Amino acid sequence: MRFLLFLLSAIVLASCEKAIIDLAEDTAKGNLIVSAHVNDQVSMGPWQSTKSTRPLSELCTRISYVLYQEGKRVKYVNQKQGDETFGSARISVPPGQYGLLIIGHSGASSATTTNLSKITFSSKVTDTFANYQEIDLTDEPQSVNTLLTRTVAMVRLNITGDIPGYASMLKFYYTGGSSSLDGVSLRGCVDSRQTEYREVSTTQKTYDIFTFPHETDDMLQITITAYDAEGNEVMARQFSDVPVSVNRITNISCDYFDGSSGAFVSVSATTMADDTWAGTID
Repeated sequence: MRFLLFLLSAIVLASCEKAIIDLAEDTAKGNLIVSAHVNDQVSMGPWQSTKSTRPLSELCTRISYVLYQEGKRVKYVNQKQGDETFGSARISVPPGQYGLLIIGHSGASSATTTNLSKITFSSKVTDTFANYQEIDLTDEPQSVNTLLTRTVAMVRLNITGDIPGYASMLKFYYTGGSSSLDGVSLRGCVDSRQTEYREVSTTQKTYDIFTFPHETDDMLQITITAYDAEGNEVMARQFSDVPVSVNRITNISCDYFDGSSGAFVSVSATTMADDTWAGTID
């Protein structure tokens, strides 16, 4: 049976895992070329915006190209920064109907893509971009332009007051979002209990966490706990019903280390473009 060779060429960011498939074949035989990019839209106000495209390599450190048939994974290539073949991949499959998932992120390891309905990440959720589409591969050469879009929501803690020198670590524990992604809908697919840790600096006032919202926008319940260098808890604050949605930043602003029980908290949504967190709504 004649095999179809296709080239998946993506301008990727600074990281991709070693290709699973042997890349020693003749690229001239490639029947499919896939280019991955992301919209770059910068908001300059309510009535003006600029839009262009940016290479995925500026936004992520890992990328996976995955082919499915009838929901079952049949071939995949993972790449990371430093690989000799970083940014391009070739997979040989028989002609037929396939689902193609391309996903870029900046996690510590490649996403687990065995189950199309539940894409998982071995460590924390990072800024993530993805695209899924059905393609019909034949013997005729074909080209596909793939636009990846952001699949996460961001919550940003803005500390308005001073950060004491004894503070060493912040722990974010939050529920209401998802740490796994449905590869077709590109929305959250589980109810997760997420935990993130951030090292604290007296000069750093903003700390970001990510989640995959479900089909409908979510409300997160967040507990933020501060620790000193010896691991002792020195402060804990709870934030209830924090709204999040895909491709938006939710800002939580407060004097976190103020010892008073009634610290001022403001929550606002930031309208975002496909690859940049642009503009604010206060």
